[in-house]
Amino acid sequence: MNNDSKTNIVDLSIFKQKEYYENLKKQCLLLKENQFSFGQDLISKLYPIIRNYPLEIQGEENIPKDTNVLFVANHSNSHDIFTAYEIFSLLQRRGSVMVAKDCLNLLTTQIFNISNATLLDRKIADSRKNSVLELSNKIIQGNDGLIFGEGTWNIHPTLPMHNIHNGAAKVSLISQVPIIPVVFEYIENDEIVTTENKLFKKCVIRFGKPIYTNYYEKLSMQSDLIKQKMKEIRTGIWRDYQIVKDNIYDIDPKMYVNHTFVKKFKALGFTYDSNLEKQFLLFLGNEERNNEYTINEKNILVPGITEKNIKMRKL
Repeated sequence: MNNDSKTNIVDLSIFKQKEYYENLKKQCLLLKENQFSFGQDLISKLYPIIRNYPLEIQGEENIPKDTNVLFVANHSNSHDIFTAYEIFSLLQRRGSVMVAKDCLNLLTTQIFNISNATLLDRKIADSRKNSVLELSNKIIQGNDGLIFGEGTWNIHPTLPMHNIHNGAAKVSLISQVPIIPVVFEYIENDEIVTTENKLFKKCVIRFGKPIYTNYYEKLSMQSDLIKQKMKEIRTGIWRDYQIVKDNIYDIDPKMYVNHTFVKKFKALGFTYDSNLEKQFLLFLGNEERNNEYTINEKNILVPGITEKNIKMRKL
Protein backbone atom coordinates (compact mmCIF):
# COMPACT_ATOMS: atom_id res chain seq x y z
CA MET A 1 0.00 0.00 0.00
CA ASN A 2 1.30 3.44 -0.90
CA ASN A 3 1.61 5.53 2.29
CA ASP A 4 2.75 8.79 0.75
CA SER A 5 1.15 12.14 1.52
CA LYS A 6 -1.02 11.96 -1.63
CA THR A 7 -3.04 9.00 -0.34
CA ASN A 8 -6.73 9.98 -0.30
CA ILE A 9 -7.88 8.27 2.90
CA VAL A 10 -11.52 9.23 2.44
CA ASP A 11 -11.78 7.19 -0.78
CA LEU A 12 -10.46 4.00 0.83
CA SER A 13 -12.63 1.22 2.22
CA ILE A 14 -12.81 0.81 6.01
CA PHE A 15 -10.52 -2.22 5.74
CA LYS A 16 -7.99 -0.26 3.67
CA GLN A 17 -8.14 2.71 6.05
CA LYS A 18 -7.36 0.42 8.98
CA GLU A 19 -4.51 -1.13 7.01
CA TYR A 20 -3.21 2.35 6.18
CA TYR A 21 -3.00 3.42 9.84
CA GLU A 22 -1.56 0.08 10.92
CA ASN A 23 1.19 0.50 8.32
CA LEU A 24 1.90 3.98 9.65
CA LYS A 25 2.13 2.51 13.14
CA LYS A 26 4.73 0.04 11.88
CA GLN A 27 6.71 2.95 10.42
CA CYS A 28 6.57 4.64 13.83
CA LEU A 29 8.06 1.60 15.51
CA LEU A 30 11.07 1.83 13.20
CA LEU A 31 11.86 5.37 14.37
CA LYS A 32 14.59 5.71 16.94
CA GLU A 33 13.96 7.61 20.16
CA ASN A 34 17.01 9.82 20.63
CA GLN A 35 15.77 12.74 22.73
CA PHE A 36 16.21 13.31 26.45
CA SER A 37 13.32 13.80 28.88
CA PHE A 38 15.03 15.42 31.86
CA GLY A 39 14.03 18.80 30.44
CA GLN A 40 10.48 18.09 31.63
CA ASP A 41 11.80 17.86 35.19
CA LEU A 42 13.79 21.05 34.68
CA ILE A 43 10.73 22.97 33.48
CA SER A 44 8.57 21.63 36.32
CA LYS A 45 11.09 22.93 38.87
CA LEU A 46 12.05 26.26 37.31
CA TYR A 47 8.94 27.53 35.55
CA PRO A 48 6.82 27.90 38.72
CA ILE A 49 9.46 30.41 39.86
CA ILE A 50 9.22 32.38 36.62
CA ARG A 51 5.45 32.52 36.12
CA ASN A 52 3.61 35.00 38.29
CA TYR A 53 0.26 33.24 38.68
CA PRO A 54 -1.12 29.96 40.14
CA LEU A 55 -2.33 26.91 38.22
CA GLU A 56 -5.75 25.43 38.93
CA ILE A 57 -6.34 21.89 37.61
CA GLN A 58 -9.88 20.64 37.00
CA GLY A 59 -11.29 17.42 35.52
CA GLU A 60 -8.27 15.23 36.26
CA GLU A 61 -10.67 12.31 36.81
CA ASN A 62 -11.39 12.34 33.05
CA ILE A 63 -7.86 11.12 32.20
CA PRO A 64 -7.65 7.31 31.92
CA LYS A 65 -5.02 5.79 34.18
CA ASP A 66 -4.68 2.52 32.25
CA THR A 67 -3.45 3.94 28.94
CA ASN A 68 -1.37 6.67 27.40
CA VAL A 69 -3.39 9.49 25.84
CA LEU A 70 -3.14 12.31 23.36
CA PHE A 71 -4.03 15.68 24.87
CA VAL A 72 -5.38 18.24 22.41
CA ALA A 73 -5.08 21.75 23.84
CA ASN A 74 -6.05 25.24 22.80
CA HIS A 75 -3.22 27.68 22.14
CA SER A 76 -3.25 31.34 23.18
CA ASN A 77 0.20 32.54 24.28
CA SER A 78 3.87 31.76 24.84
CA HIS A 79 3.28 30.07 28.22
CA ASP A 80 1.34 27.12 26.79
CA ILE A 81 4.25 24.77 26.13
CA PHE A 82 5.74 25.35 29.57
CA THR A 83 2.27 24.86 31.10
CA ALA A 84 1.92 21.56 29.25
CA TYR A 85 5.18 20.20 30.67
CA GLU A 86 4.29 21.40 34.15
CA ILE A 87 0.97 19.56 33.85
CA PHE A 88 2.71 16.34 32.78
CA SER A 89 4.83 16.50 35.92
CA LEU A 90 1.96 17.44 38.24
CA LEU A 91 -0.03 14.49 36.88
CA GLN A 92 3.08 12.27 37.24
CA ARG A 93 3.04 11.41 33.53
CA ARG A 94 5.76 11.57 30.89
CA GLY A 95 4.93 13.28 27.66
CA SER A 96 5.97 14.97 24.45
CA VAL A 97 4.55 18.27 23.24
CA MET A 98 4.42 18.99 19.51
CA VAL A 99 6.23 22.33 19.16
CA ALA A 100 6.66 24.56 16.13
CA LYS A 101 10.35 25.45 16.10
CA ASP A 102 9.96 28.04 13.32
CA CYS A 103 8.93 30.69 15.90
CA LEU A 104 11.48 29.86 18.63
CA ASN A 105 14.88 31.31 19.39
CA LEU A 106 17.89 29.04 19.91
CA LEU A 107 17.60 28.84 23.71
CA THR A 108 13.94 27.82 23.83
CA THR A 109 14.53 25.36 21.00
CA GLN A 110 17.21 23.64 23.08
CA ILE A 111 15.04 23.65 26.21
CA PHE A 112 12.21 21.93 24.36
CA ASN A 113 14.63 19.59 22.61
CA ILE A 114 15.87 18.21 25.94
CA SER A 115 12.25 18.05 27.11
CA ASN A 116 11.41 15.36 24.54
CA ALA A 117 9.38 17.81 22.47
CA THR A 118 8.35 16.80 18.96
CA LEU A 119 9.77 19.69 16.95
CA LEU A 120 8.53 20.62 13.50
CA ASP A 121 8.81 23.38 10.96
CA ARG A 122 5.25 24.24 9.97
CA LYS A 123 6.37 25.73 6.66
CA ILE A 124 7.72 22.38 5.41
CA ALA A 125 5.23 19.67 4.42
CA ASP A 126 7.62 16.77 5.12
CA SER A 127 8.32 18.17 8.59
CA ARG A 128 4.59 18.30 9.36
CA LYS A 129 4.13 14.74 8.11
CA ASN A 130 7.14 13.40 10.00
CA SER A 131 6.08 15.09 13.23
CA VAL A 132 2.82 13.11 13.17
CA LEU A 133 4.79 9.87 12.90
CA GLU A 134 7.34 10.96 15.52
CA LEU A 135 4.72 11.90 18.12
CA SER A 136 2.79 8.70 17.38
CA ASN A 137 5.97 6.73 17.96
CA LYS A 138 6.58 8.39 21.32
CA ILE A 139 3.04 7.56 22.44
CA ILE A 140 3.44 3.96 21.30
CA GLN A 141 6.70 3.81 23.28
CA GLY A 142 4.92 4.83 26.50
CA ASN A 143 4.61 8.64 26.55
CA ASP A 144 1.56 10.84 26.45
CA GLY A 145 1.36 13.35 23.62
CA LEU A 146 0.06 16.89 23.41
CA ILE A 147 -0.89 18.85 20.32
CA PHE A 148 -2.10 22.43 20.04
CA GLY A 149 -4.83 21.61 17.56
CA GLU A 150 -5.47 25.13 16.26
CA GLY A 151 -1.97 25.34 14.77
CA THR A 152 -1.06 28.71 16.26
CA TRP A 153 -2.22 31.17 18.92
CA ASN A 154 -5.89 32.06 19.09
CA ILE A 155 -5.82 35.76 20.03
CA HIS A 156 -9.28 36.53 18.70
CA PRO A 157 -11.15 38.67 21.26
CA THR A 158 -14.36 36.56 21.34
CA LEU A 159 -13.86 33.28 19.43
CA PRO A 160 -13.47 30.32 21.84
CA MET A 161 -11.80 27.97 19.35
CA HIS A 162 -10.46 27.99 15.82
CA ASN A 163 -10.82 24.83 13.72
CA ILE A 164 -8.73 21.83 14.68
CA HIS A 165 -6.26 20.41 12.17
CA ASN A 166 -6.58 16.71 11.27
CA GLY A 167 -3.13 15.85 12.65
CA ALA A 168 -4.52 15.24 16.15
CA ALA A 169 -7.09 12.67 15.01
CA LYS A 170 -4.45 11.04 12.81
CA VAL A 171 -1.98 10.64 15.72
CA SER A 172 -4.79 9.12 17.81
CA LEU A 173 -5.62 6.63 15.07
CA ILE A 174 -1.99 5.63 14.50
CA SER A 175 -1.14 5.24 18.19
CA GLN A 176 -4.59 3.88 19.08
CA VAL A 177 -5.06 6.04 22.18
CA PRO A 178 -7.95 8.29 23.20
CA ILE A 179 -7.89 12.06 22.87
CA ILE A 180 -8.31 14.13 26.02
CA PRO A 181 -9.47 17.67 25.18
CA VAL A 182 -7.94 20.24 27.51
CA VAL A 183 -8.26 24.00 27.78
CA PHE A 184 -5.63 26.32 29.24
CA GLU A 185 -7.52 29.46 30.25
CA TYR A 186 -5.27 32.31 31.38
CA ILE A 187 -7.50 34.68 33.32
CA GLU A 188 -6.20 38.17 32.64
CA ASN A 189 -5.92 41.09 35.04
CA ASP A 190 -8.36 43.92 34.33
CA GLU A 191 -5.71 46.58 33.90
CA ILE A 192 -3.26 48.01 31.41
CA VAL A 193 0.12 46.32 31.83
CA THR A 194 3.65 47.02 30.64
CA THR A 195 5.23 43.61 31.29
CA GLU A 196 4.00 40.09 30.66
CA ASN A 197 4.49 38.95 34.27
CA LYS A 198 1.63 41.27 35.28
CA LEU A 199 -0.79 39.96 32.68
CA PHE A 200 -2.42 36.92 34.30
CA LYS A 201 -4.30 36.26 37.56
CA LYS A 202 -4.27 32.47 37.21
CA CYS A 203 -4.34 29.67 34.67
CA VAL A 204 -7.28 27.28 34.82
CA ILE A 205 -6.57 23.87 33.25
CA ARG A 206 -9.74 21.89 32.59
CA PHE A 207 -9.73 18.37 31.12
CA GLY A 208 -12.70 17.00 29.21
CA LYS A 209 -13.87 13.43 28.81
CA PRO A 210 -12.03 11.07 26.43
CA ILE A 211 -12.79 11.17 22.73
CA TYR A 212 -12.28 7.90 20.86
CA THR A 213 -11.34 8.15 17.19
CA ASN A 214 -12.35 5.50 14.66
CA TYR A 215 -11.87 4.42 11.05
CA TYR A 216 -15.53 4.93 10.11
CA GLU A 217 -15.75 8.72 10.08
CA LYS A 218 -13.85 11.28 8.06
CA LEU A 219 -10.91 12.86 9.83
CA SER A 220 -12.49 16.28 9.30
CA MET A 221 -15.66 15.21 11.13
CA GLN A 222 -13.65 13.84 14.05
CA SER A 223 -11.59 17.04 14.18
CA ASP A 224 -14.79 19.05 14.28
CA LEU A 225 -16.02 16.96 17.22
CA ILE A 226 -12.78 17.74 19.08
CA LYS A 227 -13.30 21.44 18.38
CA GLN A 228 -16.89 21.37 19.63
CA LYS A 229 -15.93 19.60 22.87
CA MET A 230 -13.11 22.09 23.48
CA LYS A 231 -15.46 24.99 22.73
CA GLU A 232 -17.87 23.64 25.37
CA ILE A 233 -15.06 23.39 27.90
CA ARG A 234 -13.76 26.90 27.24
CA THR A 235 -17.15 28.62 27.25
CA GLY A 236 -17.90 26.70 30.46
CA ILE A 237 -14.81 28.23 32.06
CA TRP A 238 -15.84 31.68 30.85
CA ARG A 239 -19.27 31.17 32.42
CA ASP A 240 -17.85 29.85 35.71
CA TYR A 241 -15.39 32.74 36.07
CA GLN A 242 -17.72 35.50 34.80
CA ILE A 243 -15.64 36.16 31.70
CA VAL A 244 -17.99 37.91 29.27
CA LYS A 245 -17.10 37.55 25.58
CA ASP A 246 -20.50 37.17 23.91
CA ASN A 247 -19.72 39.76 21.25
CA ILE A 248 -17.14 42.35 20.30
CA TYR A 249 -18.92 45.07 22.30
CA ASP A 250 -18.11 43.19 25.52
CA ILE A 251 -14.40 43.75 24.93
CA ASP A 252 -12.55 46.80 26.25
CA PRO A 253 -10.64 47.99 23.13
CA LYS A 254 -7.59 49.48 24.86
CA MET A 255 -7.31 46.58 27.30
CA TYR A 256 -7.48 43.99 24.51
CA VAL A 257 -4.90 45.75 22.33
CA ASN A 258 -2.57 46.36 25.27
CA HIS A 259 -2.72 42.72 26.37
CA THR A 260 -2.28 41.51 22.79
CA PHE A 261 0.75 43.76 22.36
CA VAL A 262 2.33 42.40 25.55
CA LYS A 263 1.67 38.77 24.55
CA LYS A 264 3.20 39.26 21.12
CA PHE A 265 6.17 41.49 21.86
CA LYS A 266 7.08 41.03 25.53
CA ALA A 267 7.29 37.21 25.58
CA LEU A 268 10.78 35.75 26.05
CA GLY A 269 12.08 33.18 23.61
CA PHE A 270 9.33 33.52 21.01
CA THR A 271 8.55 35.68 18.02
CA TYR A 272 4.99 36.20 16.81
CA ASP A 273 4.41 37.46 13.28
CA SER A 274 0.66 37.93 12.84
CA ASN A 275 0.74 37.73 9.05
CA LEU A 276 2.85 34.59 9.10
CA GLU A 277 0.93 32.88 11.89
CA LYS A 278 -2.45 33.48 10.25
CA GLN A 279 -1.55 31.06 7.45
CA PHE A 280 -1.31 28.20 9.95
CA LEU A 281 -4.95 28.58 11.01
CA LEU A 282 -7.54 26.37 9.35
CA PHE A 283 -10.36 28.43 7.85
CA LEU A 284 -13.25 26.60 6.20
CA GLY A 285 -15.63 27.85 3.53
CA ASN A 286 -16.99 31.32 4.13
CA GLU A 287 -15.81 31.56 7.75
CA GLU A 288 -14.53 34.89 9.05
CA ARG A 289 -10.78 34.77 8.47
CA ASN A 290 -9.76 36.88 11.43
CA ASN A 291 -7.59 36.03 14.42
CA GLU A 292 -6.81 39.49 15.73
CA TYR A 293 -8.42 42.90 16.20
CA THR A 294 -6.97 46.36 16.63
CA ILE A 295 -8.22 49.91 17.30
CA ASN A 296 -9.25 52.20 14.45
CA GLU A 297 -9.22 56.00 14.45
CA LYS A 298 -12.55 56.03 16.32
CA ASN A 299 -11.15 53.83 19.11
CA ILE A 300 -13.35 50.94 17.97
CA LEU A 301 -12.11 47.34 17.71
CA VAL A 302 -11.93 46.19 14.10
CA PRO A 303 -10.22 43.22 12.45
CA GLY A 304 -6.54 44.04 12.09
CA ILE A 305 -3.04 43.61 13.44
CA THR A 306 -1.48 45.23 16.49
CA GLU A 307 1.86 46.47 15.26
CA LYS A 308 5.03 47.01 17.27
CA ASN A 309 5.16 50.79 17.26
CA ILE A 310 5.30 53.76 19.63
CA LYS A 311 1.57 54.45 19.43
CA MET A 312 0.68 50.95 20.62
CA ARG A 313 3.32 50.95 23.34
CA LYS A 314 1.71 54.03 24.87
CA LEU A 315 -1.81 52.52 25.09
